[in-house]
Amino acid sequence: MSTQDNRLIPVGLDRGLDRPLTDLMASKPYGVTADPGSLKDYVFIILKRKWLILSLVLVITSLVAIQSFRAPSIYEGETVIRIQQKQPNILSTDKIIINGQSDPNFWGTQLKLLQNPALAREVVLRLDLPHNPAFFGSQSQTGIFDSLRRMFSSPAKPTTQQRTVPGGLTVNSESQSRLGRLTPEEIEKLEAYEDAIIAGEIIEPIPNTNLVKIIYQHSNPELAQKVANTLAEVFQNYNLRIATEGSSKAEDLLANEIARLQAQINQDQEIQWNYAKSHNLPLTTEGAGNLEAQRLATLSGQLLAAENERKQLQAQLEAARKEKDVFSVPDVNSSARVERLRDRISQLKEQRDALLVTYTAEWPAVKKLDNQIKGVEAELRKAPEEIITSMQRRYEAAVTREQLLKRSYEEQKGTTTQQTRDTIDLMALTHQLETNKQLLNTLLQRKRELDVANGNEGNEVSIATPSRLPKSPVGPARLRNIIIAFLLSLGAGIGLAFLLDFLDDTVKSVEDVDRYIHLPALALIPAGGDRAPRLPGALRGGPPPAPANTTALAMITDARSPIAESYRHLRTSLLLSSAGKPPKTILITSSQPAEGKTTTGINTAFMLAQTGAEVLMIDCDLRRPRLHAQFELPNTKGLTTWLSGERNLDVLIQTCEKAPNLKVLTSGPVPPNPAELLGSEEMRKLLNILSEKFNHIIIDSPPAISFTDASILSTMVDGVILVVHGGRSSRAVVRRAKQQLLDVGAHVFGVVLNNVKVDARDDYYYSRYYSHYYESDADADQRAGETA
Repeated sequence: MSTQDNRLIPVGLDRGLDRPLTDLMASKPYGVTADPGSLKDYVFIILKRKWLILSLVLVITSLVAIQSFRAPSIYEGETVIRIQQKQPNILSTDKIIINGQSDPNFWGTQLKLLQNPALAREVVLRLDLPHNPAFFGSQSQTGIFDSLRRMFSSPAKPTTQQRTVPGGLTVNSESQSRLGRLTPEEIEKLEAYEDAIIAGEIIEPIPNTNLVKIIYQHSNPELAQKVANTLAEVFQNYNLRIATEGSSKAEDLLANEIARLQAQINQDQEIQWNYAKSHNLPLTTEGAGNLEAQRLATLSGQLLAAENERKQLQAQLEAARKEKDVFSVPDVNSSARVERLRDRISQLKEQRDALLVTYTAEWPAVKKLDNQIKGVEAELRKAPEEIITSMQRRYEAAVTREQLLKRSYEEQKGTTTQQTRDTIDLMALTHQLETNKQLLNTLLQRKRELDVANGNEGNEVSIATPSRLPKSPVGPARLRNIIIAFLLSLGAGIGLAFLLDFLDDTVKSVEDVDRYIHLPALALIPAGGDRAPRLPGALRGGPPPAPANTTALAMITDARSPIAESYRHLRTSLLLSSAGKPPKTILITSSQPAEGKTTTGINTAFMLAQTGAEVLMIDCDLRRPRLHAQFELPNTKGLTTWLSGERNLDVLIQTCEKAPNLKVLTSGPVPPNPAELLGSEEMRKLLNILSEKFNHIIIDSPPAISFTDASILSTMVDGVILVVHGGRSSRAVVRRAKQQLLDVGAHVFGVVLNNVKVDARDDYYYSRYYSHYYESDADADQRAGETA
């Protein structure tokens, strides 16, 4: 209902953002929902491609069934063995008792060994399978007639002839001795038999027991039994052989290794002694090299102290030399001699000052004191120079001492380094010696354990239940394979149907037009053919109507057909597409060629003419005109004649015999420049003149994508109808044509979905109900009688 209601919405607006909320909610991609409409779509997709699904199911299921019944019956030999791990050994020493731990990988190792190619090779030699044609011969595929016979017959029990196999199945007791004499070429020839035995072998441990099933499958029941039993025997002998051979080999290896280690230890001790003696090193590493290291540390400390002292004296000397006032030098200022001289001068000056109170400066005692003061001051002036010279002597002595200590440190460092290297080499020899001693102790311990274990030897594997001769086959599971093939092929067919539908991006329904093109669907034109409803006359037994020459005239042939009713629906949609008054000039185009735009234009013009209106149809497809062929009219003069200068329209416009109200203006001679003619001012003037004479003008134009003619004409008309071929036109191409028209300002009325199959979804039921509605009571009675 929503789609039909949209047809009455004014189409001059862009409905990209103004679409109803119900439309947006209805535009959903594929998905699993509970919507009955979605489930109906899924069922339709499956039904539409039902023959593809059924063909795929039939082919795959048939092939699997034939292959399953071609495969020979499989028999199963089953032997049960017992694998019991030995009790852990108890080792005793003079102080403690050591209980040996069980191997956690024991069971996994045993089960893996059962599939060892070496065991399979021994089985092949024991049963002499290379000379037994039944081993590989019965496994080959049989003919198709045997497969069909096996399909409808029960499995045959093995007969006496089947149990007597040519070549014999006697066990060869010399197989073990032959294994060691096989050449590489013989071993390579046996690989195919080994692989066949491993492929047919199944190892199944019985839970909560020490029992293991050895199962072998083969098309020959006696071979299945013999191979299973022989595998068990070979594995039992192999396990015993490995256990005994391992013990003796281990004893020999341990004895040889112990003797080698003892000799190596003696040699290492001799090397250690000689090395320590030649390098004057103690045999023990404790305290080795401490004396030389202490000497090096002492010299290092003395050298550091001498270097610090030298730097200090050098700094004091350089500061004293740079000082202008020598008495400001710290060593001069703090000198005891300078202090005494200063005190002496102060005492003499005090005595002189005391005498000057009583006497004059010429007094002998005063002059005597002056001479003494001058002498002491002279001595005071000499003191700083002597102190600085003393500082120079101390600095030179510190430099000499530092150099001597540095030479002594370098000599001691070389001695200590060499002794350290010698000590490291000695420690390496000692470490190697200790490692060999520990390894020797470990081997001696292992030898004692092995001696204790050898007293408790026994086979870990025994045969519990030999295999019986199988009476009935266990495979192949033919019915299961056929059912699985049926289900998988059915799922694959349905998936392929959905994939093809997903990849199909053509416009197939009104919902697709509304969902992807976003334009109103003006009408849906069903495709003609055998599925179209028959005429009432045909239902009465009368002669069928003569087929029309072209599909463009199908409406006149059968006025009550679904196609004619669809064009009436298109006429109604056009008349209601514009508010106020119906459109006069209507351009009909398509996105690509052969979509039915000419047929749609002709039938639309017929429908408008049936209302009594004066209708003119113009063929503006100046590249490939077809209107004159549809109406069987001459095309010597037409539209191009008027555009070239001919002004007599009465001569150019022709009348349709079947509809007097319908006039036709053919294209005329094909010009070399169609786009320039259609875009000229003369064309616009012609449409204005014709609009005054006719109620409706239908214009047929070339495809919008291929040429610019449609875009040019769309600017001169009231609106455009876009014809889309159902099930063939791509959504992207239609959207591109729509956008190209909108870009030039065209008014697009909507889309006519043409040539839609009548059995598509709801349209199928519509066409059926429509045809039954037009039947008379007599037609219905006659149809009911024919059915009875």
